[in-house]
Amino acid sequence: MNFERERQIDFWCVIAAIVAMLLVQNLTTSPARSQEPAQRSTSHGLTVYFGVVPAAIAEGIARAQGERNMHGPQATAAHSHHLIVAIFNSGTGERVTDATVTAKITQPGFEPPEKPLEPMKIADTVTYGNFFDLSRPGVYRIRLSVSRTGTARPIMIDLLDDHPIPRYRP
Repeated sequence: MNFERERQIDFWCVIAAIVAMLLVQNLTTSPARSQEPAQRSTSHGLTVYFGVVPAAIAEGIARAQGERNMHGPQATAAHSHHLIVAIFNSGTGERVTDATVTAKITQPGFEPPEKPLEPMKIADTVTYGNFFDLSRPGVYRIRLSVSRTGTARPIMIDLLDDHPIPRYRP
């Protein structure tokens, strides 16, 4: 019985890994595209691509790559999600790999604290990410603060994520 349950868990980890890889592939491709996706914003010389995936998918990918504790110990909330951000120089298209990035995700009546987005090396590229509790459906405002060496002030970039109604998963 335990063997069958382990096979089911492994199967879902593989499925989660494939879905996350497709998302990462979408985030890590060149910013030059014929149509601007909704999960993209250009401001102050930076182009930002972002994605929000359930924490279980992000954790499944991390485990598949041998990482045990992505972003340190996390309380696994039922509606925990992982924000992933890829940042590019708008003029040159070069990936920004030397930034300090924080994010604050808010909704009317919902003001959690700002969190750092940690650099993550995925497929020889650098993205930034962390876990957030997104337990309420609706539109979330994501405010990024991007600090780089040699700049006087951080660049503030606002993003919107239309979050679906959460479903219960046994």
